Amino acid sequence: GGASKMEFQPPSVSQVEQIIVQLYESIDPHFQKSAQEYIQNLQKQQYAWDLAPQLLASQSVNSQFIGAHIFQVKLSRDWNTLPLDRKKWVRTELLGWIVRLSNGSNIVVTKLCLALTAYALQAVPDIWSNFIPDFFEMLHSGVIAAQNEGQTLFFELPLLEFLTVVPEEVLRADLIGERKAKVHQELTNSIPRVFSTLRSLLSEYCGNPERDIILKQKCLRCLQSWILYGVTFDSLFLLIDNVINLFSHESTNDAATEVLVEFISQPRITSYQNTMCEKMLGCMTSDWAKAQMVNDADESLPKNLCRLMTTFGENFYNYIAKHFLRQDVIVYMEMMLIILNGMHIDFNALTNHIYISEMPLQFWYLLQEPLFDPDIIPVNNIDNDTVNGEDAVTSTLHITPDESRKIREMSLVVFRRLVEILRNVKEQFKIYRRNVGDTVMNSYFVLRDQMLAFFVDLAITQLNSPGRDPSQWQDLESTLFCIKYIAEAVDHNESVYLPRLFGAEVYGMLPLQGHVRLRNTALSLIGSYADWFKSHPQYILSALNYLIPALSDAELALSAATSFKEVCDACRDSLVGGIDNLVNMYMVVGPHIQPREKQKVIESIADVIQALSPDKMLQPLLVVTNDIMQAMREAVLRGKQNPPQYRDAIITQLEYLTCCCRGIQPPDEKVIILDDDDYELRNEGSFFDPSSVGLVNTLLEITSNIAEIWYHDSEVIEYLCKFLSIGIRTNSTILSIPFEMIVPLIQISFQRDHHSYWLDTAAKVVTIHGSNNNYGTALRDMLAALTSTTIQHVRCQADMEQYPDIVNSYFSVLTKYLQKCPLLLYTLPSDMFKSILTFSVAGLGLQERLALKSAVTFMGEFIGQNYKEEQFAKGVENVMMAYGLEIMRELLLGIGGRLPRSFVPSLATVLHKITGRYIEASREWLNILLSQENFPSPHVDQYTKQNFAKAILSTRALQRFKDLVIEFSIKCRDLEDSAYG
Repeated sequence: GGASKMEFQPPSVSQVEQIIVQLYESIDPHFQKSAQEYIQNLQKQQYAWDLAPQLLASQSVNSQFIGAHIFQVKLSRDWNTLPLDRKKWVRTELLGWIVRLSNGSNIVVTKLCLALTAYALQAVPDIWSNFIPDFFEMLHSGVIAAQNEGQTLFFELPLLEFLTVVPEEVLRADLIGERKAKVHQELTNSIPRVFSTLRSLLSEYCGNPERDIILKQKCLRCLQSWILYGVTFDSLFLLIDNVINLFSHESTNDAATEVLVEFISQPRITSYQNTMCEKMLGCMTSDWAKAQMVNDADESLPKNLCRLMTTFGENFYNYIAKHFLRQDVIVYMEMMLIILNGMHIDFNALTNHIYISEMPLQFWYLLQEPLFDPDIIPVNNIDNDTVNGEDAVTSTLHITPDESRKIREMSLVVFRRLVEILRNVKEQFKIYRRNVGDTVMNSYFVLRDQMLAFFVDLAITQLNSPGRDPSQWQDLESTLFCIKYIAEAVDHNESVYLPRLFGAEVYGMLPLQGHVRLRNTALSLIGSYADWFKSHPQYILSALNYLIPALSDAELALSAATSFKEVCDACRDSLVGGIDNLVNMYMVVGPHIQPREKQKVIESIADVIQALSPDKMLQPLLVVTNDIMQAMREAVLRGKQNPPQYRDAIITQLEYLTCCCRGIQPPDEKVIILDDDDYELRNEGSFFDPSSVGLVNTLLEITSNIAEIWYHDSEVIEYLCKFLSIGIRTNSTILSIPFEMIVPLIQISFQRDHHSYWLDTAAKVVTIHGSNNNYGTALRDMLAALTSTTIQHVRCQADMEQYPDIVNSYFSVLTKYLQKCPLLLYTLPSDMFKSILTFSVAGLGLQERLALKSAVTFMGEFIGQNYKEEQFAKGVENVMMAYGLEIMRELLLGIGGRLPRSFVPSLATVLHKITGRYIEASREWLNILLSQENFPSPHVDQYTKQNFAKAILSTRALQRFKDLVIEFSIKCRDLEDSAYG
């Protein structure tokens, strides 16, 4: 571990090699770490340039690798420290080592190629132009020289390695401006040469079986790299036959699969679609491919074939639909069905195949669309008069009416087979249920009533089959599952099969005890058909009779409560008449329902209550909330003595109350959208029942008590605030605490203990009431109180990092004030207003993402305010003149490297607003700030900074402005042209 002594004079190679051994072979993590730090420090020294070739000359692969790595790092980061003659020396060194080590370790050759690419990206176009053809020549002459010395070198490997990493590194590097254009031009110019090389290597045999396999795999890997780079199809198309050919060889199957999958996923493929599809279908339905479907010996071959077939299906489903009757397409579809069916044969054995099950289903989903799209496969209506028009359509698509009919018939056969396979697969596997369900659903679009008839008849047969084992219900459960999944596609007016399902023939005969899985499916099926019940109210009662007893059964309660909610939601209007029955029923089962399900049930009943006229709402609501209030009073009374013991009880009751409150919200179209800037007044005519005053007073008393007793318990406060927030936004005055009472509650509570939830509740109050002039004074006082509490608690930047949730919520409150009642900010005492701005400027320098994001949002809103009043506009301008320079300093420091790169675009937006609104002042501020030495970063010189200022001040287009800022940020962070960006 003698790492630290040798910092100053250059170490000898053998010393460095010892440390490399320590890095790779030491078992002691402490040793490894110090070795790693030593080598990282070494890379920064100027003498590392000379050390790299000495390490490459070592016999140890690890030392060679570090030598190549030093070159790569130095070229990416320290290019400017080299004089011109040394720059040429580096290239000669790298090329020499690539030739010398080309038969050596693969990882070293790759590293050297990465280093040479880093060199090329720096050296284009001044020092090294045409670097790809140049590399061909230099490699060739190096190999000839070696052969004259009696060595035979396998030089295709380094050639392919270099051609593979170049396009990848070019895509990764942050290239800018002219160099970017030059590098891409280099690549474009060399494509013909690269591709003719790949073509000859892919099609010839090199005379040595082992070497031949390695070469072919490397070629395919290289080709994949160029496809991702975005080569035109004309070049790629020449190689497609070679790749298809290698797909059916075990040794190259993996690499060829990757290339073909990449190839057919390219959106640019469409112009070659026909030829491409024929070639691919030929490849996927060949005898070799069919044999792979049952190949157990090498599981990667069937897996690759499945992946290729699935990718093909998802990209060319339109083509498949149009050529549905062609022999190779029929074989392809048979194979896709076998893949699905095979899922329950070999998947138990091969769990790592499981991911395949996700894949083929999407294809069937996509395929049903073109099959039923009249623009792709015309539909012939015999009684249609416009025969000529129709002929015109069919003739352009080259599909005759007869073919069209045959495609329809064939598709029914295929999809019926699909549904049967899916039902079987579903019986074996729970995991696939959702995916299978989606596919059953899409088959429904093809089969329609045939499918519903098939399933309902099947269920009746299964229930009535003589001699059935009463414990065996899986088959019936599978059938009900399939009926459940097609629910949203079934027409709400369907009146032949569903009445039989929900009537005496099926639901009337289902077991009422045991058989949990079957009953769970039967319960959730009811919920799926809630919209159908809405059109057939005469069946609701019998469905609820099956459903309600299950609410108090722990194993069924979740499905029962979910379905209950869906039925109450959809059939609200039909249930209103029977609200008393519904409430009485709740009073009976209510005490036996578990809390999580009880929340759903309460919300569902409140949902129905909401549909009553306002004067009829209060009575049933009081019945439902009575036991909640009772339990809360009790918890408060006992909680005063022992808060921790009763916290869970109070949370449970708060959740019930919140659900009730959520239920009596009007349906979506009448709700106040909280974050919408269009303020929507409360329903001023909202009914106020004098007898609800008692309820409101009780609520106020209970909530104030909770806030006081559990003030330090953030979870209780979270649930309390959730309830209050929902109350703030309901139209009904019944379960909400009025404005005059909630504002003091928020102020006192936030002062007692600084939970961010109180600030979030305040933001909701401002959202709803901010535009109401009568509330101006109260809202201003609330802002003043919350501000002084926040600023006393969060005194400096370190505090801001420590309490990001408070900072985030406080900025959200400020932003809401800006959006709803901006003038109130300016009526605050002036020293408080200054504190707010100082706080905001400090917020722009935070490292904590959540707090930083809301600080940037507030600042953007503040600068971008639209003001109509003259005096208001003047006020904002005065503030900006006082704080503009500081705000700009923080923004530039963030852009210049202090904040994560992901924030640069939002900082750019704020900067864009400032320069747009205060152009003269901005020019002056930029001048003052950018003329400071090393500001905002030591990596940008005066010239770059002046150009940046000039460029951003002369553009108003936001996107162009952002691009300039991002480019400047890359330079400030010293990531220009480096793949390390």
